[in-house]
Amino acid sequence: MKKHWSFLLGASVVTGIASSLLFKHGKKKLDENRSTADLIKVYQGQWWFVDKKKATQHQLVIDDKLKISMDGKELDFALIEWNMKRLTIQDSFGFHLIIETKSDNPATLYDEADDSTYLLEAVVPVDKLMEND
Repeated sequence: MKKHWSFLLGASVVTGIASSLLFKHGKKKLDENRSTADLIKVYQGQWWFVDKKKATQHQLVIDDKLKISMDGKELDFALIEWNMKRLTIQDSFGFHLIIETKSDNPATLYDEADDSTYLLEAVVPVDKLMEND
């Protein structure tokens, strides 16, 4: 009886590992099939966030050519990583900025210079607000 349970336990562990690897491989293939335009659409837009330590509000804008500006100033950067979950850049001072997504929308911004993570909120244009009334 012990051999039977050992076999079942071993088989279930092997099955779990195999399915996990196949799921990751399938997800990786899905990300690889995304075009550059699809990736830009994930990050393109305007967001605001609050730096609670400095009591300031900031605006982040990413355009359709992946130009990034912060508070109206265009950033010079090197692209480090870019996929459906994360956009990592290195600014001209050598610090990393990491934008992570949730449900294909930017959700957080990590700024290595401040060692802080900020919640991103989409900027809603006034004309969109007027449509809902």
